[in-house]
Amino acid sequence: MRTFRHASMAVSVIAAFIFLSSCSRDTPDPTDPAATRTFTPGEGFFILNEGGFGAGNSSVSYYALAGADAGNTFNNLFSQVNGTPLGDVGQSMTMINNRLYVVVNNSSKIEVLNPLNMNAVATITGLAGPRNILQVNAATAFITQMYSEQVAILDLASNTVTGYINLGIGSEALVLEQGKLFITSQESDKLYVLDAPQFSSIDSSIVIAPGGNSMVVDGNGKLWILAYGYWATSAPGGLFRVNPASPSLEASMPFTTFDFPTHLVANPAGDSLFFLNFSIYRMSVNDATLPAVGYISGVGHAFYTIGFMPNTSNTFVGDAVDYVQSGLIFRYDAAGTQTDVDTVGIIPNNFLMY
Repeated sequence: MRTFRHASMAVSVIAAFIFLSSCSRDTPDPTDPAATRTFTPGEGFFILNEGGFGAGNSSVSYYALAGADAGNTFNNLFSQVNGTPLGDVGQSMTMINNRLYVVVNNSSKIEVLNPLNMNAVATITGLAGPRNILQVNAATAFITQMYSEQVAILDLASNTVTGYINLGIGSEALVLEQGKLFITSQESDKLYVLDAPQFSSIDSSIVIAPGGNSMVVDGNGKLWILAYGYWATSAPGGLFRVNPASPSLEASMPFTTFDFPTHLVANPAGDSLFFLNFSIYRMSVNDATLPAVGYISGVGHAFYTIGFMPNTSNTFVGDAVDYVQSGLIFRYDAAGTQTDVDTVGIIPNNFLMY
């Protein structure tokens, strides 16, 4: 769930209608029931659709990149297979030990699925607005929480919460790198650093910008953090590079106005960064300033997420359209030219290769 929505929805809907009327979509979704379908590792990716806040209509889709179903999209997988809705606000998803962990923020739970057939194998409850989950060792994962000052500790054998780390503030993104756990918060301008394996001491001396929402490690082993600022005071965010070995702040690239930059990702080679700020922006990991011009224009769109497919030059972008109707995923080649479009669930929020 985000606390911000694009201001130009009406323009986006009209422009999207004109654009889509001039290009063809893939074959409509196959009608065979998802309960009889299996998903082969390496042949596609899952899409988590956030759904409308309070509507309880989040969902999981699958896009086939290879095999007999290449180019086809399968929607509403969780509800078809398990006979119940996924929940309210699909926030993030992660693969751990060959299980798909789907974080459902406003339902305060995580659904654990078998990705081969989408059967639910466990439900993790007792959470306070979970945001992201990360495996930190063979037995344990950490879960950040929006409405708690504690990071939850998950036992992966039983899929139960067994303890907490008191961060003192709500938590958002998390990355484990160079023996340290890095955590951001939507409420703070600090980067929180915990040493592995005890994760007992917390260092909050690295100052970034408010609203750290996404992090990625590049091909040089550097940690990048994207922050969207603080809406209540219109304090701008920024992009920051940290040396995780020290750890220390190496570069700061502040935005000059309050925008809403989100979804920082790296390409498969790790030499370029991409993020959303209405349009899609691209930059080298060696750049010293933020890109001034968008790589793919967001005019006529409501871009919401970005994904890269390993061993390809393709970029996939989720478009929330008007945040009410079914969303779209666009496929772009290396030159940024749109080559495909398909329909998924409401507000596509995450891509995960499988």
